Amino acid sequence: MKRTQPGFTLVELLVVITIIGILMGLLIPAVNSAREVARRNQCATNIKNLGLAAVQHEVTKGELPGYIKKFGYFAGGNDPSDLYNPNAPAHVKVGGFGVPILPWLDAQATYEHWTDDRYPVINLGAANSVGTTQAVGTGNAGAGFHLLAAPSLAIFQCPSNPEDLEYGKNSYIMNNGMSWVANPSTAVAFQAPSQTKANGVGVANYVGVAPSTQWYNTGPKLTLDDLKDGQGFTAIYAENVQAMPWYMPGFVNALSPQGSNIPDLVPDVTNAADLTFAEMNPGIDPTTSNAPYWPGNMLAAQFTSGWVWHYEDPDYLALRNNGITSPTGVQPQPVKAIHLINGRGDGPGGDIFVEQMNIGNCLDLARPSAAHVEGVNVAFADGATRFVTEGIDYRVYQAIMTPRGKSSNVPWAEFVLTDQLGD
Repeated sequence: MKRTQPGFTLVELLVVITIIGILMGLLIPAVNSAREVARRNQCATNIKNLGLAAVQHEVTKGELPGYIKKFGYFAGGNDPSDLYNPNAPAHVKVGGFGVPILPWLDAQATYEHWTDDRYPVINLGAANSVGTTQAVGTGNAGAGFHLLAAPSLAIFQCPSNPEDLEYGKNSYIMNNGMSWVANPSTAVAFQAPSQTKANGVGVANYVGVAPSTQWYNTGPKLTLDDLKDGQGFTAIYAENVQAMPWYMPGFVNALSPQGSNIPDLVPDVTNAADLTFAEMNPGIDPTTSNAPYWPGNMLAAQFTSGWVWHYEDPDYLALRNNGITSPTGVQPQPVKAIHLINGRGDGPGGDIFVEQMNIGNCLDLARPSAAHVEGVNVAFADGATRFVTEGIDYRVYQAIMTPRGKSSNVPWAEFVLTDQLGD
């Protein structure tokens, strides 16, 4: 009698393979989802540490950090940190929002490179400087900075963010309050209220040296006690996939001479200790009433590494009918979609993972965005971190940005934030 050999039939093998394929199809999304949850949690930890660093800055320095600040002056000449090209030009050391909080982010050595006058923060064309490919799509903004002053630090990077930057990688932005570019004809007048204690947390601590008709203003010292709406209701940091490097003050490029043929961070010989107005905004005459309204180079820092609120409201028509206007007489405007959380531009090129920040769109892209699903991580002044969904009302958006809502310049100052953010 013929015995059959034990084994599997072709049909049985196909059934087993099919089952394995189905199980893999079910498991892979779950694994990817778990990975994203882990990345989002790491991002929340990063931004929480940024918020705690800002609180420590306030405890130590007596004020919350600003978004642009002068950290000293390099007189030019020998760079003790560069063995191969030790000479660097004289320059004012002006840094962005991330520099003031470095000591509380385990980056003391980088902070000392900014604050010790022995060291330069730019190194024009030297081997030890950031290359000309630093920030794609921004006219090489950030190029020419010293590598030791502009490293990529993990604390500034969300693991979910598809980072395009080569140096100074950054996924986070500061609450810089009211956008002062509300209308080309009123930009000058708007910059002053944008710096008040009621309208935001981040202010400009340095604006250079302007003529007697200075129209850019530094902000006041803001402490935790000034957050009258409550520390748990006042945001300090959020995410933005299009944020510029953490060290960069606006669209500064140390390699490229601007209108006056003076590199942005290199002072002229008649004013060796500070930047002049022309060096900050080449070609702009601050004495004229029709001065260009875009912030030039350095003062774009409010938008390149910050988020702002605009003079917009979901019920703008009712506010107009009640005669409500801005400090300069501008009527409330409808809320632009691009100004919302995860707001995007028009067409395929406006996708948040495609569009790149530049001097022409930085105003609109100064809003929270993230690679997470339907929201962003936000750090508040009480040390808490919340995941804020992209569907929140714009009045809630304005409320978490204004330390004193009823004293602020938001269109509807009577709005009170209670439990709209959820758990």
